[in-house]
Amino acid sequence: MKLKNLLLSLVITSGALFSLQSQDLHFSMWDMSPLTTNPAFTGAFSGTFRVGGIYRDQWRSIIGGDAFRTPSIYVDAPILRGFRKNDWIGVGAGLFSDKAGSVELGYSGFMGSATYHLALNKKGTTVLTLGAQFGKKNRNWNPDPKVAQFGDGLESGTTSNDVLATGSDKADYNDWATGLLFKSNLNKTMDLTLGFAINHLTRPREFSFGTSGGDALRRPMLTTLHGQFNIGLTPKWVLTPQFFYQTTAGAQEIALQSWLGYKWNQDYNFRGGLGYRLGAAVEVLLGVDYKDLRVTAAYDVNISPLNEVSNYQGGFEIAAWYIVKIFKKPDVKPAILCPKL
Repeated sequence: MKLKNLLLSLVITSGALFSLQSQDLHFSMWDMSPLTTNPAFTGAFSGTFRVGGIYRDQWRSIIGGDAFRTPSIYVDAPILRGFRKNDWIGVGAGLFSDKAGSVELGYSGFMGSATYHLALNKKGTTVLTLGAQFGKKNRNWNPDPKVAQFGDGLESGTTSNDVLATGSDKADYNDWATGLLFKSNLNKTMDLTLGFAINHLTRPREFSFGTSGGDALRRPMLTTLHGQFNIGLTPKWVLTPQFFYQTTAGAQEIALQSWLGYKWNQDYNFRGGLGYRLGAAVEVLLGVDYKDLRVTAAYDVNISPLNEVSNYQGGFEIAAWYIVKIFKKPDVKPAILCPKL
């Protein structure tokens, strides 16, 4: 078992380091991390402002302290009325950090988002949103040969360790993203959300490797498609099928999920569901809503070729958001009755 754990650790760590060009944030509960999923989600809710966060922990049961750890927090708000009565402008900001494996491959940053929500009908029940996002990002890793050792280091000639030693161990860069979001209340019991986003629009430069400094690696664009469909089965039960698709540098991820919600009373709503990430994991989903607070958790059951070593154990996530509603009470002037004589 110790040998299996060691092999898994080496596979995961090596894969993480040599996937620098495609390492992006990954959450099973992508809808609970709206600003990292699609900048057009910024301010796309009813309320004064929203504050939330999500944390993912992966492979801890196998590689212990070298587990992948990804926390993220954010705040966003619909702040101004747009050019028309039913339009509005949203702004938001977020922080994230991602640590992967024993080489401590790090990815962190700050994001600022802005959106314009365009109502497509007079009632404002169908809205098209354009979002833009700017980020200050940082990439880093631990180049200590005692930490970053690879199999070809046992062979003669130039090895991965030699090449890595000549490169930079950190990089700071600017990053841009954009997205579209379409939301529509189809009728009293059904609504639809569809989104499209592109990250790393300018393909920023990252680490450099090679005996003379090498050419800096450029971050490939990341394209995301996602959708959600809420169906009111009865006044108490709601079914929510949803999908998530990402592709970058020839790699892709496809996830299908379905939630079933039960409205216990006016304040509480309990939710549960299952998901499937093609070729990688079965996702178990749980959540509860209390008024304007939503708390959810997910666990990935690993079904990839690594399951013989991981014993089907994958990643755990917990997330929450709270929508604050501060509305000005109407100033009703007292009516003075003057009876006619």
